[in-house]
Amino acid sequence: MKKSIILFIIFLFLIFIIFPRIGLYAFLFDRGNYGYIDESHTEIITDLDELSPKTRELALEFLEKCKENGLSVRITETYRTQARQDMLYEQGRTTPGSIVTWTKNSKHIKRHAFDICKDNTDDPYGDLEFFRKCAEIGKEVGLTPGYYFDGYQDMPHYELSRWWLP
Repeated sequence: MKKSIILFIIFLFLIFIIFPRIGLYAFLFDRGNYGYIDESHTEIITDLDELSPKTRELALEFLEKCKENGLSVRITETYRTQARQDMLYEQGRTTPGSIVTWTKNSKHIKRHAFDICKDNTDDPYGDLEFFRKCAEIGKEVGLTPGYYFDGYQDMPHYELSRWWLP
Protein backbone atom coordinates (compact mmCIF):
# COMPACT_ATOMS: atom_id res chain seq x y z
CA MET A 1 0.00 0.00 0.00
CA LYS A 2 2.75 2.43 0.98
CA LYS A 3 4.66 1.63 -2.22
CA SER A 4 1.63 2.34 -4.42
CA ILE A 5 1.08 5.71 -2.71
CA ILE A 6 4.71 6.68 -3.35
CA LEU A 7 4.42 5.59 -7.00
CA PHE A 8 1.19 7.58 -7.34
CA ILE A 9 2.88 10.70 -5.90
CA ILE A 10 5.80 10.26 -8.31
CA PHE A 11 3.32 9.88 -11.18
CA LEU A 12 1.52 13.10 -10.20
CA PHE A 13 4.86 14.90 -9.87
CA LEU A 14 5.80 13.85 -13.42
CA ILE A 15 2.41 14.80 -14.88
CA PHE A 16 1.96 18.17 -13.18
CA ILE A 17 5.52 19.41 -12.55
CA ILE A 18 8.11 17.80 -14.84
CA PHE A 19 6.20 17.35 -18.11
CA PRO A 20 4.91 20.94 -18.23
CA ARG A 21 8.38 22.37 -17.50
CA ILE A 22 10.05 20.45 -20.31
CA GLY A 23 7.26 21.24 -22.77
CA LEU A 24 6.24 17.63 -23.34
CA TYR A 25 2.55 18.42 -23.91
CA ALA A 26 3.30 21.11 -26.49
CA PHE A 27 5.84 18.80 -28.14
CA LEU A 28 3.29 16.00 -28.43
CA PHE A 29 0.13 17.95 -29.19
CA ASP A 30 1.02 21.39 -30.57
CA ARG A 31 3.66 20.88 -33.24
CA GLY A 32 3.49 22.36 -36.69
CA ASN A 33 5.32 22.44 -39.99
CA TYR A 34 7.19 25.69 -40.21
CA GLY A 35 9.05 27.41 -43.01
CA TYR A 36 12.79 27.12 -42.89
CA ILE A 37 14.26 29.86 -40.75
CA ASP A 38 17.98 30.19 -40.25
CA GLU A 39 18.54 30.20 -36.47
CA SER A 40 21.11 33.00 -36.84
CA HIS A 41 18.33 35.14 -38.37
CA THR A 42 17.70 38.32 -36.33
CA GLU A 43 14.99 39.95 -38.45
CA ILE A 44 11.41 40.47 -37.28
CA ILE A 45 8.98 37.69 -38.24
CA THR A 46 5.27 38.58 -38.38
CA ASP A 47 3.86 35.48 -40.11
CA LEU A 48 1.15 33.78 -38.02
CA ASP A 49 2.04 30.48 -39.71
CA GLU A 50 5.30 30.54 -37.74
CA LEU A 51 3.35 30.18 -34.47
CA SER A 52 2.46 26.81 -32.98
CA PRO A 53 -0.90 25.53 -34.28
CA LYS A 54 -2.80 26.27 -31.03
CA THR A 55 -1.21 29.71 -30.62
CA ARG A 56 -2.03 30.53 -34.25
CA GLU A 57 -5.64 29.41 -33.73
CA LEU A 58 -6.01 31.66 -30.68
CA ALA A 59 -4.26 34.56 -32.44
CA LEU A 60 -6.73 34.36 -35.34
CA GLU A 61 -9.67 34.22 -32.92
CA PHE A 62 -8.18 37.21 -31.05
CA LEU A 63 -7.81 39.22 -34.28
CA GLU A 64 -11.37 38.41 -35.34
CA LYS A 65 -12.83 39.49 -31.98
CA CYS A 66 -10.75 42.67 -32.02
CA LYS A 67 -12.11 43.46 -35.49
CA GLU A 68 -15.68 42.79 -34.29
CA ASN A 69 -15.06 45.30 -31.49
CA GLY A 70 -13.71 47.97 -33.83
CA LEU A 71 -10.07 47.56 -32.75
CA SER A 72 -7.57 47.87 -35.58
CA VAL A 73 -4.75 45.50 -34.60
CA ARG A 74 -1.48 44.78 -36.39
CA ILE A 75 0.76 41.84 -35.54
CA THR A 76 4.27 43.20 -35.07
CA GLU A 77 6.13 39.99 -34.24
CA THR A 78 5.47 36.27 -33.87
CA TYR A 79 8.27 33.69 -33.77
CA ARG A 80 11.78 34.77 -32.76
CA THR A 81 14.96 32.85 -33.29
CA GLN A 82 17.18 32.48 -30.27
CA ALA A 83 19.66 34.81 -32.00
CA ARG A 84 17.02 37.56 -32.21
CA GLN A 85 15.93 37.01 -28.61
CA ASP A 86 19.55 37.25 -27.45
CA MET A 87 20.02 40.43 -29.49
CA LEU A 88 16.90 42.00 -27.93
CA TYR A 89 18.02 40.95 -24.46
CA GLU A 90 21.38 42.69 -24.92
CA GLN A 91 19.65 45.92 -25.99
CA GLY A 92 19.91 48.40 -23.16
CA ARG A 93 22.39 46.22 -21.35
CA THR A 94 25.48 45.82 -23.53
CA THR A 95 24.21 47.49 -26.72
CA PRO A 96 22.58 50.91 -27.21
CA GLY A 97 18.85 51.40 -26.74
CA SER A 98 16.27 50.89 -24.07
CA ILE A 99 15.56 47.50 -22.51
CA VAL A 100 12.78 45.75 -24.42
CA THR A 101 12.82 42.23 -22.95
CA TRP A 102 13.43 40.70 -19.57
CA THR A 103 14.38 37.18 -20.61
CA LYS A 104 16.47 35.12 -22.99
CA ASN A 105 13.87 32.34 -22.76
CA SER A 106 10.82 34.00 -24.28
CA LYS A 107 7.60 32.27 -25.35
CA HIS A 108 8.38 33.79 -28.77
CA ILE A 109 11.24 31.31 -29.31
CA LYS A 110 8.85 28.46 -28.50
CA ARG A 111 6.33 29.82 -31.05
CA HIS A 112 3.80 30.50 -28.28
CA ALA A 113 3.74 34.33 -28.32
CA PHE A 114 3.06 37.31 -30.54
CA ASP A 115 3.13 41.09 -30.19
CA ILE A 116 0.66 43.66 -31.48
CA CYS A 117 0.21 47.39 -31.92
CA LYS A 118 -2.60 49.70 -32.97
CA ASP A 119 -2.78 49.87 -36.75
CA ASN A 120 -3.43 52.92 -38.92
CA THR A 121 -2.12 55.52 -36.48
CA ASP A 122 0.95 57.70 -36.01
CA ASP A 123 1.25 56.51 -32.39
CA PRO A 124 0.84 52.70 -32.45
CA TYR A 125 1.73 52.24 -28.75
CA GLY A 126 0.21 55.35 -27.20
CA ASP A 127 -3.45 54.40 -26.80
CA LEU A 128 -3.64 52.74 -23.37
CA GLU A 129 -7.39 52.12 -23.65
CA PHE A 130 -6.80 50.23 -26.92
CA PHE A 131 -4.33 47.90 -25.16
CA ARG A 132 -6.68 47.41 -22.21
CA LYS A 133 -9.55 46.41 -24.51
CA CYS A 134 -7.26 44.08 -26.48
CA ALA A 135 -6.04 42.49 -23.23
CA GLU A 136 -9.64 41.73 -22.21
CA ILE A 137 -10.23 40.05 -25.57
CA GLY A 138 -6.96 38.14 -25.25
CA LYS A 139 -8.04 36.76 -21.88
CA GLU A 140 -11.44 35.89 -23.29
CA VAL A 141 -9.96 33.72 -26.08
CA GLY A 142 -7.52 31.93 -23.76
CA LEU A 143 -4.30 33.91 -24.16
CA THR A 144 -2.20 35.46 -21.40
CA PRO A 145 -1.85 39.19 -22.14
CA GLY A 146 1.36 40.89 -21.06
CA TYR A 147 -0.87 43.76 -20.00
CA TYR A 148 -1.56 41.80 -16.80
CA PHE A 149 1.96 40.55 -16.02
CA ASP A 150 3.02 40.94 -12.39
CA GLY A 151 6.06 43.13 -11.79
CA TYR A 152 6.10 44.70 -15.25
CA GLN A 153 3.61 45.40 -17.97
CA ASP A 154 4.22 44.27 -21.56
CA MET A 155 1.10 45.69 -23.21
CA PRO A 156 1.77 44.47 -26.79
CA HIS A 157 2.56 40.87 -25.74
CA TYR A 158 0.20 37.85 -25.88
CA GLU A 159 1.16 34.27 -25.14
CA LEU A 160 -0.19 30.78 -24.80
CA SER A 161 1.03 29.85 -21.36
CA ARG A 162 -1.05 26.81 -20.48
CA TRP A 163 0.84 23.58 -19.97
CA TRP A 164 -2.13 21.60 -21.25
CA LEU A 165 -3.90 22.09 -24.54
CA PRO A 166 -7.69 21.92 -24.88
